Amino acid sequence: MTLQRIVAHAALGALLIMTAADITPAAAPSTDFYKVRDGIQNSQYFFANDRVGNQYLFFLGNRTLAGEGLKDTGLRYSAQMMKGFKKHFPNANPREVRQPMPGGSWFGMYRSARGQPVFGEKICSGHLAILDFAAEDRGVPIDQVKLTIEAMVREVLLYRSTHSQMLVYTLTPEMLEAYRAGKTPEYIRVSEQIADHYKIPSLNLARYAADRIIAGEISFSDFSANGVTPTDAGAKIYAEATEQFIDALMTAYPVPDKPTRHKLPDPLFEKTHDQARIVAYEDPVVKPSKGWKSGQESPIGPFRHLLVSDTVGDTVTLKFRGSEIGIIDVVDKDSADLAYSIDGGAFAKLPAPKDATGPTMRPVALGRDLDRNAEHEFVLKVASPGVARLGGFLLNGNVENTYAGLDRLQLIDAIYAEMDPIQYTPPAGRFANIPKTMDKLRNGGELRMVLLGDSIMGNTSGSSFELLMMRDYPKCKVIKIASLRSSTGCTYYQEDNRVEHYVLRHNPDLLVIGGISNRDDYEAVRSVIKQVRAKQPGVEVLLLTPVFGSSRDSHISKFTPEIDMTTDNFRRGMQRVAAEEKCAFFDMSGPWWQYIQNSGKTYGWFKGDAVHANQRGCQIIGRLLQAWFKE
Repeated sequence: MTLQRIVAHAALGALLIMTAADITPAAAPSTDFYKVRDGIQNSQYFFANDRVGNQYLFFLGNRTLAGEGLKDTGLRYSAQMMKGFKKHFPNANPREVRQPMPGGSWFGMYRSARGQPVFGEKICSGHLAILDFAAEDRGVPIDQVKLTIEAMVREVLLYRSTHSQMLVYTLTPEMLEAYRAGKTPEYIRVSEQIADHYKIPSLNLARYAADRIIAGEISFSDFSANGVTPTDAGAKIYAEATEQFIDALMTAYPVPDKPTRHKLPDPLFEKTHDQARIVAYEDPVVKPSKGWKSGQESPIGPFRHLLVSDTVGDTVTLKFRGSEIGIIDVVDKDSADLAYSIDGGAFAKLPAPKDATGPTMRPVALGRDLDRNAEHEFVLKVASPGVARLGGFLLNGNVENTYAGLDRLQLIDAIYAEMDPIQYTPPAGRFANIPKTMDKLRNGGELRMVLLGDSIMGNTSGSSFELLMMRDYPKCKVIKIASLRSSTGCTYYQEDNRVEHYVLRHNPDLLVIGGISNRDDYEAVRSVIKQVRAKQPGVEVLLLTPVFGSSRDSHISKFTPEIDMTTDNFRRGMQRVAAEEKCAFFDMSGPWWQYIQNSGKTYGWFKGDAVHANQRGCQIIGRLLQAWFKE
């Protein structure tokens, strides 16, 4: 390191020490390679108030994030950021989620949008978004790039207004060439305009590294073997800059008393459109012809399921308003050619790739610069022998909400009407241990029902099964109380008199215990029942066996239609606890998984993510409970 650089670093360190206690927002520090602007004050709050150790930070962008080509992957700048955050907030537990985005900021704009029913992704689920697309956006016209980067920034804030963000720029050969010529690279120029407009921090690693290369401290070939991702020597330069940036970022502002909702300003660029979304093929506005099969298993992630056809001439039609339309599908060696038409125009070809060596996700824009306020019609057609595998539509715009204006009962009925009906006959004598519950249902009154468990019991609540019960028993008012904690079962609720907070304070008539987080500990379930009844002897109890969850979970991986009475398993244990503690019992696992197995659909058709039910899955739960309670 040169003497001049050492002196500069020492001066910066002194400045940070002097300003950490008394700096005001107007005096937020900046240097030539980073700008703090309004900082990430909401993230500082979340770091300081981490109570559950679930601090996701999502890094979106290029291959540099994954540490591609590094011998020491701990040198990647994302890891250095995490190290810096821990330095300033040692009690926090930030978790790094890296999401490479092939297709650059254009596809990132769609991947990060609100609601991904096909993918089941929750990319923006953390509190801090780090956006890095410089390498993947190489070669894309700057007039397109500036719109997609701004749209991404807006999409993140539209997803959750308390999110913090920052822009990061990593070095490319084109940027180095511009810096050698004494110019600011166009990509960084427009990105900085966006960062200024939204007052978000930016870290120009490209500038920091270019200065070192131009000064002769390292050659570009030693900095990067491929011109994009750094070597270990290059990553150390990025790490040096990152450390300075995080120190400045964390000391520029005090930790706020509470997070602040960001007010989204008008777009900086007139043509920026922040309505990007992936419209799932299963949306009712999508109209496939008869030959297509929905809910088919995908050969690759992140798709949960696909729409598949091997019939030439099969079509899918979508009506929409918006500025851009495309598709996202899976292509392979057996893929069919496709053709598409927009607004009744001649069909254009979309050939299958000729060099496919295995299944690959293909996001592609097929119509751009459309009138965003006009209604358009897009038609996709299978144009040759082979297999078409469609995931959804890439739309920067809006589609009609088929369910608009429906109340909750009408909505769940509409969802269920598109499904095969539940075929389930509940066992006789199932009401023997809940006589007061059934009396209220039959003869009227108010039934207070507490659901205890985890997020799967949240799915149970989300099914709105109580509305179905009240339709079957119109004299009774069912008050459903969801008393839940994510990933939590009775092993937790049995300790430290937690039943007081989670159950007894709600004064239940009927306690319903279920979910997938009881750790196969049916004795913990028994403990909760005994504690509740010790203080409120009249509480009746219904025990539910697990539904949904990972395919690795025992109620799926070791599934039997009837309870296996030859082994000590959770379903059998719950049945025994119910009998011995005089509780009602519903082995929901059996009819639930049989319905999915017989549906002709992959499991993902009924899931919203890797574990939980989507609206269809919720209706399996709700309709089974309706059938169980109905006489």
